[in-house]
Amino acid sequence: MPYLRKLPSGKWQATVRTPSGDRRTETFPLKDQARAWGVELETQYRRGIHKDPRAGKIKFQEWHDRWWSARVVEPHTLRGDASSIRNHVLPYWADWEMRAIGRIDIQAWVRKLMLEGKGASAIRRSYNLVHSLMQAAVDEDVISVTPCRRIDLPPEAVKPPEWFTLSQAQAILDELSQPWQTLALLGFYTGLRWGELSGLHGKRIDWLRSRLFVVEVNTKSGIKEYPKTAKSRREVPLPDHVLDALARHMHGRDPDGVVFTTVTKGRAGRLLDDGNWRRQTWWPAVHAARYDDADGKRRAVPNYPPHSMRHTCASWLVQKGVSLYEVQHLLGHESYQTTQRYAHLAPDAHEAVLGAWTRLDSQLVVPADAVASPRPALALAGAQ
Repeated sequence: MPYLRKLPSGKWQATVRTPSGDRRTETFPLKDQARAWGVELETQYRRGIHKDPRAGKIKFQEWHDRWWSARVVEPHTLRGDASSIRNHVLPYWADWEMRAIGRIDIQAWVRKLMLEGKGASAIRRSYNLVHSLMQAAVDEDVISVTPCRRIDLPPEAVKPPEWFTLSQAQAILDELSQPWQTLALLGFYTGLRWGELSGLHGKRIDWLRSRLFVVEVNTKSGIKEYPKTAKSRREVPLPDHVLDALARHMHGRDPDGVVFTTVTKGRAGRLLDDGNWRRQTWWPAVHAARYDDADGKRRAVPNYPPHSMRHTCASWLVQKGVSLYEVQHLLGHESYQTTQRYAHLAPDAHEAVLGAWTRLDSQLVVPADAVASPRPALALAGAQ
C-alpha cells in the first residue's frame, strides 16, 4: 500500500517505492485521490506495464552492485569476473547514468581498451560482463533497450593445440614417480581435464567394461558433483594397459574414494592442488625429460602444461582416423567447433587438394639445379 500523510497545507501526499528502489511522490487535495493514485501505480509496477521515468538515472556503479549481488556463478568464475570488472569496467563506467550509455559509447570503450593494448580475450570477457549487466537492466525496466548491440570486438587468435609425440610423452612418464606416472598415463589416454583427473573417484571406474564415468570434478572450492557442462558428464573407454595401471594404483586404497590425492608425508590423502602439482611434479619432469628425434639427436621435450595431455589424446586419435565427432564426445566438448582445432591432423585432411593438383592437364615446372638438394629429413609430428 502507498504511504499517505497529511501536509500542513491540508493536502495529502502519497509515496510509492519504485522497482528500482527509489520513491515517487505526488500531492492531492483529497486523501482518497492520493490513495487511488498510489494503489494504481503500485499495480502497474507489479504488472510491469509502467516504467519508472527516473530509473535510468541510476549510476552504473549502483546498478552493478545490485546486479553483482544477484549473480549465480561458480566461485572461480566470480574471481575472474571481479578482476575484469575492477580493471576494465568500473574505472570507465562507474559514474555514468545508465540511461546515458548508448551503443556508440560501448563501441568507444571497446576501442579505448584496444588502443591501450588490452588482450582480445580480456576485452571480450569485460564486454560480455557489461552485456549481461545491461540485459539485466532491460529486464528490470531500468533502461528500455541495451546499448550492447552490433558491437565490433577484436578477434581472438585461435591458438593451435600443443601436443606431445609418443616418444616425448614417454620421456615425461619416465621422469615421473608413482602415482603420477599413472595419473599422466590416464591423462594421455582419456583426455580428461585436470579437474576431472584429480576429482576422479574409484566408484566411477567400471572394471568389467573398461570404462570410467566423469561425474565429480576437483575445483578450488573442493569436489563438485557435476562437471563443467552437460556434455562433460560422459563415459570414457580405457585401454587394457591403462586399466591395469589403475588397478595396481588402487590396491589397498578406498575403492570408492578419490583416486589421486597428495602423498607428502604428514599431508597425504588431501585433494590435489593444480598449482602445487604443476610446480612440484609436472614442470620438473618436463624440464628433465629427453627424447631422441628422427635423426637420433637427444632433445628436450617442449615446455607444454598438463592440459597438453588432453590435446595429445585428441591429436593422436585424429591422426589414427578417429572422427572429430567421436573425439568431441570423448573430450566432452560442448561445441563441435572446439574439436575442429584438430581437423588438420586427420590422415585425409588434404587428400582432396593434393588429388586435384595431380589431375591438372599439365604441371608448372622449375628446372632442376645441376646438383639437386635433398629434402631435409624432418620428423613427422606424432610419427615417433
